[in-house]
Amino acid sequence: MTNDSSEIIFLGHCPDRVGLDARITGFFAGELFNILDLSQHSERGRFFIRIEGSEEGARQSIQTWIEKFFPIACELDMEYSFHDPLERLRVVMFCSKTLSCPLEIISRWLSGDLRIDLRAVVSNHLDIEPVVKKLAVPFHHVPTLTEKESYERKQLQIIEENRPDLVVLARYMKILSGSFLVAARIPIINIHHSFLPSFIGNDPYEQAYRRGVKLIGATAHFVTRDLDEGPIIHQDVVRIGHQFSVGDMKQVGADIEKQVLASALRKFTERKIIQWQGRTVVFH
Repeated sequence: MTNDSSEIIFLGHCPDRVGLDARITGFFAGELFNILDLSQHSERGRFFIRIEGSEEGARQSIQTWIEKFFPIACELDMEYSFHDPLERLRVVMFCSKTLSCPLEIISRWLSGDLRIDLRAVVSNHLDIEPVVKKLAVPFHHVPTLTEKESYERKQLQIIEENRPDLVVLARYMKILSGSFLVAARIPIINIHHSFLPSFIGNDPYEQAYRRGVKLIGATAHFVTRDLDEGPIIHQDVVRIGHQFSVGDMKQVGADIEKQVLASALRKFTERKIIQWQGRTVVFH
């Protein structure tokens, strides 16, 4: 399949050494590829790079780019990928009763701010169903009152039918099992408040209020078997004061959560994230 766009995104990482920039950019120059943006980073002996540019000659498919770069990748011991920036990634969104995050994702999808193809919405509650049905997006109500193995089997079937590139947990208030993560075999992004691990369990805002916190934050991260410990993609905080009630804190928390989740999803769709050894390199 040929690429509909003349622009290409390249991501790669390999052991750091002298001359990597010259070797990689030399390849692209030889292919008449005009580099429009180049970002790189080195840490712990590892080199990370993201290149965005356009083809000056005949358009080549993504697969052709992959095959042409393969000898250099072998030479550099590099993990790499090529992407079409116009590609809309297929997304399945999970949510519960709290609607600020899922509605933010839907709004940004409709406005074109997020280049995604929202394939389905899965929820253990019915609160968002009227909105989703108006958009002609398939809605799946999967109650979680039964055994986890039973309802996760239904969720996995939905994932298999839609073949998404990503699952977004937009304030989905259930923990995914390890067997679910293994079976899904795709990246999953989650959002939560940044009070963890100080205020674990129910009513974190009530706990934070009693302790007189002065910062409210949110963290978007990839989901792993270790609860809330996956590689972090994006974080942000807002300062508050003693005059904030629990309700005020929840409102501020909802606002920052939806912004952080949307920003993380945009970074993912723009191919600006590389995972390595339990952490992320996120290009700006």
